[in-house]
Amino acid sequence: MTKACYHCGEDVPVNTDFKVDILGETRTMCCPGCETVAQTIVDNGLVSYYQYRTAPAEKVELVPEQLQALIHYDNEQVQTEFVRNSEDQSEVTLSLDGVSCAACAWLIEKHMMASNGVVSIRVNTTTNRAILVWDKTKTRLSELLGQIHGLGYKAAPFEADQHEANYHASMKQYLYRLGVAGLATMQVMMLAVALYLEVFADLEEEFKNFFRWVSLIFATPVLLYSALPFYVNAWRSLKGRTLGMDVPVSIALIIAYVASVVATVQEKGEVFFESISMFTFFLLIGRFLEMRARRKAAAASGNLLKLVPSIATNLDGEQVPVNSLKVGDKIRVLPGEHVPADGLILSGRVHVDESMLTGESLPVVKKQGDRVFAGTLNGEESFGLEVASTKADSVISSIVRLQDEAQMSKPKIAEIADVVARYFVGAILVIAACTWYFWHQSRPDDAFWIMLSVLVATCPCALSLATLPLLRVQHLAWVL
Repeated sequence: MTKACYHCGEDVPVNTDFKVDILGETRTMCCPGCETVAQTIVDNGLVSYYQYRTAPAEKVELVPEQLQALIHYDNEQVQTEFVRNSEDQSEVTLSLDGVSCAACAWLIEKHMMASNGVVSIRVNTTTNRAILVWDKTKTRLSELLGQIHGLGYKAAPFEADQHEANYHASMKQYLYRLGVAGLATMQVMMLAVALYLEVFADLEEEFKNFFRWVSLIFATPVLLYSALPFYVNAWRSLKGRTLGMDVPVSIALIIAYVASVVATVQEKGEVFFESISMFTFFLLIGRFLEMRARRKAAAASGNLLKLVPSIATNLDGEQVPVNSLKVGDKIRVLPGEHVPADGLILSGRVHVDESMLTGESLPVVKKQGDRVFAGTLNGEESFGLEVASTKADSVISSIVRLQDEAQMSKPKIAEIADVVARYFVGAILVIAACTWYFWHQSRPDDAFWIMLSVLVATCPCALSLATLPLLRVQHLAWVL
């Protein structure tokens, strides 16, 4: 009886022996392609694809989408654009999505440093980038990116255009969440002020309960939608067996909401829907402004890379992608065009504007054999250029890398704050529990709310954010 391929479902030809160990059993494959794909899926820790799939893979898409997005980063031609190689070690600058504080950076660094083949990794929470160095003989880049994805963060080689697109998408989402929280806060506060001031004290109890139910309706979208980033960050921290600043925030929001719902249903006790809405609203404002500040810190280096064109013209007049250029290729730089790659002038005498590198406004005269740099601006004459280095090894990429390294070098007080913040959250939870126990002995009705106040008031956001101005000053001093 003919067997079916475990990966694609096609019949397995006779006299073939393609097998892969999946989920503790040896599975039969129909061809070397399915065998290679299945083995790659297993090697990258994505075996859950086979557990939860509802049908065999179709011929048009034999690789799960998550793996497709990462495997192509192992291609040597693709890596020439963003990977710097030296002997057996490789280095890449990654763009991270989801990093919100020093605890996130610590979690990524701790997890990745324990991975086989990783030499070093440094995460910059200011620019949401990381510099990863790994041994290419021991592991692949796609495996390392998959591990970061497993922690709940998105990681990909840094590209200025893609990084900017991700930034605008994140800002749009924060604006939506901020808008919902702001509108709900205004509505809930109108009802809360009336109840607190007992303006409607002479009304029947049913009307007061009605106001509480209305407040519940407005506060629910805030808790479930606007505050979602805090829950996601808290889950990442707990998943990585660490405590981030969003853990006490999430706990405070959830237990305050649950207690208020119980008070509303039972029609007794106090409700704090306005506190939930306002707390979320102000925290989101802080995150929104922090993201804008990070954007400004990363804009200088990102804008430099935008000066490098994506298309070059070869000597035959055909346009080719800059990413495909190799050392030794010959291209033509047209008048008024940015130089696409570092290289040597083949012939002629031209004027090149190098102000983006040197700050000098006057064009520099270049002749045959002189070196020109990617991103500089050609004058009024075209010239031939022999490519001398790839984009990853160009001068402009080196400048961006040096800027990132300068921003990642923290002052001593920032390093101390990062260490303290990791233990501070745990201390907050212990103090909150002790507070509840102490007040429960004398004033049990108020113990819960006093404990909640401790969680909110001791949020360590300020401890982590207070070091950001120091990083800005250090970066400014490096630039000057």
